Amino acid sequence: MSYFRGQQRLCVSLFVSFALAVFLITGCGFRPVYDQPGGQFIQEDLAFVSVAPIANRNGQLLRNRLLEKLTPRGVSESPRYRLSVELTSATESLLIQLDNTATRNNLKMSAMFTLTDLSTDVIIYQGRAYSVTSYNVVESEFATVSAEKNAAERAARESGEEIFDLLVIYFNGRKS
Repeated sequence: MSYFRGQQRLCVSLFVSFALAVFLITGCGFRPVYDQPGGQFIQEDLAFVSVAPIANRNGQLLRNRLLEKLTPRGVSESPRYRLSVELTSATESLLIQLDNTATRNNLKMSAMFTLTDLSTDVIIYQGRAYSVTSYNVVESEFATVSAEKNAAERAARESGEEIFDLLVIYFNGRKS
């Protein structure tokens, strides 16, 4: 009998905790970014962002991710904003064996970006996205190169997601 009473108390305390959390979150002014009416305007603003070409293969991967996120319905014919990204990446050896060979590497990718209003040619927002991905270094050169390419794709995807999130927050702040 006491087991069920303990379960009942647990359920009640979880419900009360959840209700209190909801009350506190709504009390502090929290609202989802895509909540209407502002969310639709944010998506419209994002659709008018033109992504400038980014140098090298990692830059191409990042640009493609940004285009997927910002303009899923296609690039605007008359953009209002230009997103410029300067991408740097570096490889760092992590696990080094006694014979001085690395068995694991980190790929660090840093993307400095600026958002320019094309009507005034003024930078209206700038920021930085940073990602670190790891990959194994093995005896097979093909496997190592494949792992490195995969790490670059993951880093570009993470950086693209972070830049997108920062732009959403920026445009959301302008609308409120």
